[in-house]
Amino acid sequence: DPVGAAWYRVFTKEEPGYGFVDEKVPELSIAVQPLHRRKGIGHALLHSCMVQAREEGFQALSLSVAAHNRSRMMYQRAGFFKISEQGDHWTMLANL
Repeated sequence: DPVGAAWYRVFTKEEPGYGFVDEKVPELSIAVQPLHRRKGIGHALLHSCMVQAREEGFQALSLSVAAHNRSRMMYQRAGFFKISEQGDHWTMLANL
């Protein structure tokens, strides 16, 4: 059974995602089943998406994460940095 999934998608300014930056920056989504967290699965999914996006010619990836979410530290270690904050959620960006 799958324990996690990751993808990125380009949104438009008319229909933006939660971590929307612009129409040239895909927004990343990652999910890992609770019982399988803290085992490196999220990191592997993140790294894979970053490599794939770079190979497809994208210059950056964005995401939205709750400020209290422990995965935020994983994103920061991978090069994501906060570019805005709305309520308790951060929009983060990583240059590829």
